[in-house]
Amino acid sequence: MNTAAVPDAAVRRWLAERRALWINRAYLHEGEPAQREYFLKPLGGGAIQLGFDDWLDRYEDATNLYFRHERRGFDSLERALVYTFEQLPLGVGDFGRAMGLR
Repeated sequence: MNTAAVPDAAVRRWLAERRALWINRAYLHEGEPAQREYFLKPLGGGAIQLGFDDWLDRYEDATNLYFRHERRGFDSLERALVYTFEQLPLGVGDFGRAMGLR
């Protein structure tokens, strides 16, 4: 996926001002309420911590029952965004909505 549609500069500014970017989405999984939660946090020196969780509402506090519970460190924002768009079920529009760009 082309990450150019979410300008790195816009995400970088957001992180500098707010120290984290969170994206939360409610959806239905086989008719049952579910949640997806994603975050980016700067670690210093350009490094980024990425988190992604995907779970049914009834398992909110039981991470061992989540569909996915992931934490990763990246040496740059660019690498974190490439991973996000290639490996996670998030799109450019999710970032735009979270950052008030659209």
